[in-house]
Amino acid sequence: MDSIGIAVIGMGWTGEVHARSYAQLKSRFGDEAPEVRLVVCADDVEARAEEARSKLGFEKCVTDWRQAVEDENVGAVIVTSPNATHREICEAAFANGKHVFCEKPVGRDGEDTTAIERSAREAGVVSGVGYNYRHVPVVGQIQKLIASGKLGEITHYRGRFLVGYGSDPNGALSWRFQREKSGLGCLGDLMSHVIDMAIFRWGRSRDSRAGHTRSSIQDRSCSRAMGLIFRRARTVLEVT
Repeated sequence: MDSIGIAVIGMGWTGEVHARSYAQLKSRFGDEAPEVRLVVCADDVEARAEEARSKLGFEKCVTDWRQAVEDENVGAVIVTSPNATHREICEAAFANGKHVFCEKPVGRDGEDTTAIERSAREAGVVSGVGYNYRHVPVVGQIQKLIASGKLGEITHYRGRFLVGYGSDPNGALSWRFQREKSGLGCLGDLMSHVIDMAIFRWGRSRDSRAGHTRSSIQDRSCSRAMGLIFRRARTVLEVT
C-alpha cells in the first residue's frame, strides 16, 4: 500500500496533537496502521512552522497554506487553523483532489458549513470532522446499553461541556473571542460536541430546539490594549 502524504494547516496546539497522533499510528495499531508521511506543515507564523517541522518530523514547512494543499505529495489535508479560514482552505483542498479532515466547527456559520459539505461531495473525496468524543470507550459502552434495550426508551438527553480555558479576563485576546473570526463562538466550538453526541447515539431529531447563551466575560479590552500574543489561553464562555 502506498503511503499517505499528510499536510497539517495551522500548527497551534491542535495541529501539534494531530501530527503527534500520526507519528504514533504504528506503535498503537501495528500492522493495521496505514503508512503515512508527514509531508508538510503550514502556519503563517514562520517560527512556529519551522518549530513544528523540526520537532514533529515534517519533511518541510511553509507559511502559505496554498503551497501545502497544492503539493503533489500530499494526499490528505488536516485543517486545524482558525475557524474563519476553514472554508477557503477546505474548498481549495477539495479542488486539488485532497482528502480533508477539518476540525470543528467546520465553518463560521451554516452558510460556510453547507458550502464546504457541498464541495466535498462534488469532489468525491473522503472528508471528516473532529468529533473525537464519539470514540471514547465509555461512549461506546453507552451505545451498547441503549441498543440492548436495558435502558428502555430514551426520551431525554442533557449534555454539558465543561472547560476552563480563557477564564482570566486579562488573558490573551485570541480569535476565539472575536465573533467575526470564530463565528458561532462557544456554541460552534464546544457545544457542537454535545449536539454530535446526541446525533451519534440516537440519530437526528425532527423536533425543534432552542436555547440561551451568555458570555461570562463581557469585556477583554485589557487584553486588546496590552497586545498579548495568544498561545494557550484558558477560556470560559458559559452556554445554558
